[in-house]
Amino acid sequence: MSFLHKLIAPYRKGEQNFKRGRAAEFRRDFKAAEDHFKVAAEAFDEHMAKKNAKGEEVRPSHLVMAGICYTRLGRNEDGLRVLDECIERKDIPDAFLHAGYAAAKMGLAEKARDYWSKYPLWAEQRIISIALREQVKALRSQTEPDLAAACEAVAKAIFDQDLENSRSKKFSPYKSTYPPKRRY
Repeated sequence: MSFLHKLIAPYRKGEQNFKRGRAAEFRRDFKAAEDHFKVAAEAFDEHMAKKNAKGEEVRPSHLVMAGICYTRLGRNEDGLRVLDECIERKDIPDAFLHAGYAAAKMGLAEKARDYWSKYPLWAEQRIISIALREQVKALRSQTEPDLAAACEAVAKAIFDQDLENSRSKKFSPYKSTYPPKRRY
């Protein structure tokens, strides 16, 4: 395997490790998830550097995956930069969700509120939508919002939504890991 790993495109390595990281999160194996997200982030860094050197655009789906990995690893500035680029090019619900989370982690309450308020309802992620509406309402009403509590509430909503999606996947004709309206 020592020479074969060099033949794998960085974006494929990033995609696969992103999926493994999300699966590990679902199992609540956060150490394994972090390890997979680190590998994915490094692969996406390499992929984006190659694309930028050629003057080509990175696919929005890769931008979202990279942004989520960066946010999970605490690289919130990188995550916000990449997710902003994605949002400019395509409406992907997870981009708004995680951009708001990264902004909240950075202490940017107004930016977090703005991203979360733009989370599209057509995404059909009811638990996340409700949690984001509650957080937006709280951020608007408080003079000094508790961003750590907001991030915790959003993280819980993401996990609860993943559980709901896995339950409903058993009865769904869509056999994908992601619900059909995630757009990546």
